[in-house]
Amino acid sequence: MAAAVRQPQHHRHPINMPEDVGALRRAVARLAATQSAVRLGEAELVATELGTNLLRHADPGGYVLYRQFGDGIELLSVDTGPGMTPHDIPSAAETVPIRRSSSRRDGGSGGLSVGLASIRRIATDFGCYSTPSGTIVLARLHGAGPSTDGGWRFGAVNVPRKDDETSGDAWAVTAGPQLAALLVDGLGHGDSAATAAQAAVTVFDQRPVTDPRDFLQRAHEAMRVTRGGVAAVCVIDPHNEQLTFAGIGNIAGQVIRGSDKQHLMSYPGTLGTHLPTPRIRVEHCRWPHGATLVMASDGLRSGWRLDTYSGLLRHDPSVIAATLHRDFTRSTDDACVLVVRHDDEMSRVERDTR
Repeated sequence: MAAAVRQPQHHRHPINMPEDVGALRRAVARLAATQSAVRLGEAELVATELGTNLLRHADPGGYVLYRQFGDGIELLSVDTGPGMTPHDIPSAAETVPIRRSSSRRDGGSGGLSVGLASIRRIATDFGCYSTPSGTIVLARLHGAGPSTDGGWRFGAVNVPRKDDETSGDAWAVTAGPQLAALLVDGLGHGDSAATAAQAAVTVFDQRPVTDPRDFLQRAHEAMRVTRGGVAAVCVIDPHNEQLTFAGIGNIAGQVIRGSDKQHLMSYPGTLGTHLPTPRIRVEHCRWPHGATLVMASDGLRSGWRLDTYSGLLRHDPSVIAATLHRDFTRSTDDACVLVVRHDDEMSRVERDTR
């Protein structure tokens, strides 16, 4: 397998008044100045357009998630309505304004269409998912992001508890012919929880994970010098259409293909808090062509399901993660959602025809 990929947590910037847009632009500019693949002016423009669109068109406002992404930046604009029609979303070749079908709070003209078209032209990766319940806009500005060797695509949203600067959740992926994915939640919040989660990620980095039971045993030992936590890990073998999963604690997982879904069950317990290794149950399930894996910490409320979101599974994994995070996050906890899919030729054909 290739080296592990992990990305920093997202910063959440609310947009409720005009001065919030300027504050977002400055915050993104500070991050862009540290990223070799990002042009400062383009980063400022994208941040300004995303913030302005939220202020003018979303009711009530919204927020922007942003973070380092490889040697670039990822931004996700998130709101809860009123949504857009497909004609409102610019194509890759769009260079002229498009008409907004929904009413605007400021009563002006233009704005959204011009802004989205500009973002689409600048962004290395662009995505937009919109329903009457809200809109997610993805814009990545980068030169080299995570590897997608073997046809894998994955993305995550990891946001600290409200008013905390550090998330105690973390994730990591290694992708090659097979894929291994980890999601870990350090007990509690803040820096100590993040230290516990990082101990598990370090174990994940040390060597390829092929046996989830062995990994959790090693993670348990590594986390004993921390406050401990919960974690789940899976290994996907697309050639043999098999997923192997093991989890300790409140990490939820689902394998989804169309309306079919398989729940992945973690075993009660915690890692690193007691001398004996917790009981570990390994689960095997089928990984069909076109499947999507979702793993989430308990910062998401239970009961989430993707089959209620028409067309969402065709979108970038980060857009899927941001949608679930928006609709199910708890304000009292860190929350992390990891989404993985395998885009081999058969999967792409099936997804395009859904």
